[in-house]
Parts: sequence; structure tokens; C-alpha cells
Amino acid sequence: MVGSIQDLNQPLVYAEALVRAALEDDSQRLAVWLANDEDVVNDPFWKWYAWFADRLRDMAPRPELGFHGRNRRNIARPDIGRNDRCPCGSGKKFKQCHMEQGEAAVAWKLGSPTEQIMAMAVAALVEQLPVETLLAVPIPQISVHTRLSIATTLNDKHSRPEEAIMLLKPVLDNERDHPQLVFDYWIARYIEWLVSADRAKEAEQFLLDEYDQPRAVTKWQVAQKLATFYLDQGDPDQAEDWITVALEGDPNHPFTLYLRGLLHHTLNQWDEAVAAYQQAMDQSERFRDPDKQYMIELISASLERAKQQLPAEETTEEVKQSEEEDES
Repeated sequence: MVGSIQDLNQPLVYAEALVRAALEDDSQRLAVWLANDEDVVNDPFWKWYAWFADRLRDMAPRPELGFHGRNRRNIARPDIGRNDRCPCGSGKKFKQCHMEQGEAAVAWKLGSPTEQIMAMAVAALVEQLPVETLLAVPIPQISVHTRLSIATTLNDKHSRPEEAIMLLKPVLDNERDHPQLVFDYWIARYIEWLVSADRAKEAEQFLLDEYDQPRAVTKWQVAQKLATFYLDQGDPDQAEDWITVALEGDPNHPFTLYLRGLLHHTLNQWDEAVAAYQQAMDQSERFRDPDKQYMIELISASLERAKQQLPAEETTEEVKQSEEEDES
């Protein structure tokens, strides 16, 4: 068993342990996962695994508590002296029997999780919770990162843009001084959710106001959002104006170049579309993770469609043909 236990010194494993602890009502099952051993109840150090499981359940983010841990119970850690009899029942002293294995079993230390580990745990937990639980979370108690995780999950997984908008709006309305938030990204998501909720006029006005008085973003970044908005709304003239503004701010930004290609593509201006898409591909290393690979694939697909003089998006007939080819 030594070497096969879950390594809680690894942030991702620690975060997974906290998620499991939040979802798991049975400390014994959590202890089995920690030990990576279905027969751990017969292990000499079973009490240690059970103690770690109880500690994790106390620290785990609880949705009913705003994804904070509950009050820790005063549970004494099991201890075995070097000269005590080994708990395996061999009759030998601990130092002469399983002490090294025991030291491996308790090597986690299990200090309080860092803010980064807790954020990873909360983000993973939010995706697994039912919508009823998410809607019942006490909002005043949650952190900004938790608020955004819940908003994203409500929209992307549960198709509830109105609730997502209500959670995101205060973040954009308040002082945008959070050093870890990319407000350019969250403005784009806010507009997307407003449009999804049939509130396009509100989205347009928000962007126009933002362009006049940008906060934590540049004017050309807002121009990108306006260009995207007008393309989605089927207004190529307005889109072209804002693409021009965005390119004046950063003439080599890959997303703006992609938008220019999409504009030409929509107008069946094939050569211009191919040229713009190719420029976007040439600058694609500037895309930030985690969207980088997705954007590269999107531009590549659009480029190939423009070369073949196909519409920017698949038609219903093309989708049907693709499905028939997959079935065959």
C-alpha cells in the first residue's frame, strides 16, 4: 500500500479530496479513497485515515455555508509512540514493525488549504451540484471567484442566463480592482448572457456606455465586443465600424482579425475573408489560455470554409449530411 495512497501534497489531489469530502456523507468511504485500498479498515493505520477523512470533511467547502468549511471538530489525532506495540497486532514495537509505513501514511500534514486549492475545489464542486443547491447558496457569504463559478455553471450547464446575469452584474458594477479577474473576458460573457436572455438592447447600451467610460479594459477591447455583438445581430455595417476602431487600438490582435475575416465571410467576400483569417492564424500565439486551442481550431475551420466558398456556419443540410456520413 505504501506509495499508492492519495498524495495530498499535490494541489490538484488536495482539491479533489475536498470535493469528495463535500459530497461524501460517509467518512469511511472517503478514508478508503485516501488510502487507495478497499481493505483499509483492516489496515494497522485505519484510524489515521479515518481521522484525515474527518478533517477533510470539516474543511470541505459547504454550499449551504457559502462554500466555506464548517466549524472544525476537536478530534484528537491518533498517535503511536515509537516504543508502543504496533497496531498491526504483531506484538513488536512500532519502531521495529510498521513505523515507516505509518510515517508515509501521515506524510500529508494536511494544513488548511490555500486560497488557490480552495478555489479549484469550489469550481469543481459547483459543476457537480444540482441547480436547486446552487440557487440556494447564501450569496452574501461567497467570494467573487465562487460567484463567477456559480454564474458560469448556471448559464453553461443549466441554461439559466437570468440567474447568471444577476450574479455577474454586481462584479462589473463595483470597483474593478480585483487583480486576478480578467474583466475583458467577463464583459464578453455578460453580453453573451444578456443576448441569450433576449436582452440585446440592454447589452448594446452596456457596451456603448463601457466604451465611453471603460474601466479595467481598453476602448479597443470594448470595440471588439461591439463588433462581435453587431455581427451576431446581423448588422455588418456597424460591425465593420467597430472592427476598424478595434484594429486602430491593436492592428495585430488575432481575435479582431478573425472578426474581420468573419465579416468578409458573411458578405461572401471570399478572398478578403481568407486573407483576414490567415492573418489571425499568424497571430494566434497571442491568444491566452485556456481558449487558445479552441480559437485556433475555430479560425482554422473558418479559413477552410472560406477557401471552399462555404457559408461561415454550417447549414442545416450540411449538418444532416455530416450526421449521415458518421452513421455510415
